[in-house]
Amino acid sequence: MIDGFPLSFFLPLVVHGLAGLTTGVTGIMAFRAPKRLGRHHRWGTGYVWAYTVVFLTATMLSVQRWEADAYLFFLAVIGYGLALCGYGARRFRQEPRVRYMLGKQWVVVHIVGMIGSYIVLWTAFFVDNAHRIPGLNQLPSLTFWVLPTVIGIPFTVLSISHFVPNIAAPSRRPRMERKPGGRRASGPRGIVLLLAGKRRKYR
Repeated sequence: MIDGFPLSFFLPLVVHGLAGLTTGVTGIMAFRAPKRLGRHHRWGTGYVWAYTVVFLTATMLSVQRWEADAYLFFLAVIGYGLALCGYGARRFRQEPRVRYMLGKQWVVVHIVGMIGSYIVLWTAFFVDNAHRIPGLNQLPSLTFWVLPTVIGIPFTVLSISHFVPNIAAPSRRPRMERKPGGRRASGPRGIVLLLAGKRRKYR
């Protein structure tokens, strides 16, 4: 035993802590990186792999202390499921079945899945550890179930509005005027809206 914990619990606990820290860092780096092939993709892949370790070790720890930690297992299932959905929407977006189900809305699934999994990660951390942190241990436990979601929702909405303008701001689509010859040409208002409404796209 180490510090009162059996080795079968202590070793997964250490790995779980390191994997959780790695997931937290890679999540931030993926969020900050330009949304195209390169750093964003590499950090995102690392995030999912780290989350896999978090899920596996959380399962091992919860099983050993089921009565006290069962909720951590269910949070791990939800968080990891969201991470897989978000990653899979981006990774397999060209697959026929995924294209049929999601179409161009894979970006929404990607954003909601990845940010949602990050919210669950921090929810589980604070719910399980806030009572050990000075200052935070004075707050009601309900705070830590709700606060990460309250903080994460604006990031989700802003990300969707930035990368999926047709959903977030349909009124910004440029209107087209028809020329007498039958061909379409953009009018002044359409050109202004087109220039003002440009958004960066996922690649």
